[in-house]
Amino acid sequence: MYLETEYLIYKFPIYYVYWKNGKTGSSKEEAMMKSLQALVKRLPRILSNKRAVNNAVSATILTGVVIALSLTVFAWAQTRSSDYNSEFSETVDSETARLKEKLAFEYIFYDDYSCNLTVFLLNCGTIDDIEIKTVYINDGDNDLVNISMDPTLYSFQGWDEIPDQVLDIGDEGRLILLLELVRGFYNIRIVTARGATFDSGFVV
Repeated sequence: MYLETEYLIYKFPIYYVYWKNGKTGSSKEEAMMKSLQALVKRLPRILSNKRAVNNAVSATILTGVVIALSLTVFAWAQTRSSDYNSEFSETVDSETARLKEKLAFEYIFYDDYSCNLTVFLLNCGTIDDIEIKTVYINDGDNDLVNISMDPTLYSFQGWDEIPDQVLDIGDEGRLILLLELVRGFYNIRIVTARGATFDSGFVV
């Protein structure tokens, strides 16, 4: 098949002219002319052979599929990398904001008559918008006594609720929790919306 194709491509134009003009010189040329005549007779079958065409088409399709898949994987990797960088940046920013929070317990007082526990707080950190989400009260044996979710923040003096229920830098506020406590030592833990925790102790 290779030799036939070579003759078809390189020799056919020359020997075809000789053949048409009846010019055949040496015995070698005559032998080549006979081979050419045989090739011409087989030419329809050679041209109708679709194996080479099918192989070329298959290789082209396969190459296209590989390139398309490579581009798809590359685009997916770029998207995932961008998402990861964005998520990592958000995590770092959130953690940095949490570390900037700092609440100071200025005073803790329990009123036996009203069963109110008053907690005076000061935002002495370096970030605004400290929001208190949960307050835990444990006794001296570290047993849970009370949980207050989203407690109300009041102004440092008076009964006015603090706007937006957040403490900015330097702001003071107080929590008033209704619960019954007996004499003894207690721990209080405050958890903010950013996930920071602040602990203190008091005696009733």
